[in-house]
Amino acid sequence: MRKLCLKLHRWLAIPFGVFMSILCFSGALLILAESIASMMGKDAHDMAFFNALFRLHRWLFMIPENPHGGLSVGRVITSLSAMAMTLVLLTGIVGWWPRNKAMLKSRLTVHCKKGFRRFVYDSHVSLGIYAVAFLLIMSLTGPAFSYGWYRNGVNTVIGQQGGPRSQNKGKALNMKEAPSAAKTALARPDRHHSSRPPQKGGSHGGINVKTLHTGTWLGGFSQLLYFLAALIGGCLPLSGYYLWWQRRKVKRD
Repeated sequence: MRKLCLKLHRWLAIPFGVFMSILCFSGALLILAESIASMMGKDAHDMAFFNALFRLHRWLFMIPENPHGGLSVGRVITSLSAMAMTLVLLTGIVGWWPRNKAMLKSRLTVHCKKGFRRFVYDSHVSLGIYAVAFLLIMSLTGPAFSYGWYRNGVNTVIGQQGGPRSQNKGKALNMKEAPSAAKTALARPDRHHSSRPPQKGGSHGGINVKTLHTGTWLGGFSQLLYFLAALIGGCLPLSGYYLWWQRRKVKRD
């Protein structure tokens, strides 16, 4: 079982790892940008840098005709990458689950004097353990912003009705039929993905898909944890690629 999980972990991470890193790093920067804008008394959605990050995070710059519901290659890639990340994290948990306290201590320790490869390996495992809970929440809720059926399923699980919508209930917005509306949507991205805490008593107050995904469910404290976890999540595929390449070199030699 352990060997099977590690193989699945590796072969899912190889094709999707690049996109996982992009999603995690862009997500961390979105949190940082909006926090800085808030401290400056500005609206992050009016900042070109924030909007560019949002388009990268949501669509990889491949924006659909209807930004709030239409599909594009970028939206499909990001949603599939989030789903793959969930499986990668779960198989990583099974693959590296400590069998005793001594092994747990080893898993949580990063050795800095046993060579660079060992340092990367320890960082990959230990940092993954520290961040896995938050990364799982992000990856499990991410596809809800792309697919209505997925969003409905998540809302059912967490006991919410409605919630953040990436699709409109009415007709899909068409760029040619409503160019001004489409331009507005692109200029000011879907605020359902904003990391700003929801207003108390609002229709989306409390814990829902948006607050779980963006880390606002415990305010600034949880956002800080999400920011750190997202940075770690962005580094995990990179360290994984390095370890995979080193493994291939050893086998060839």
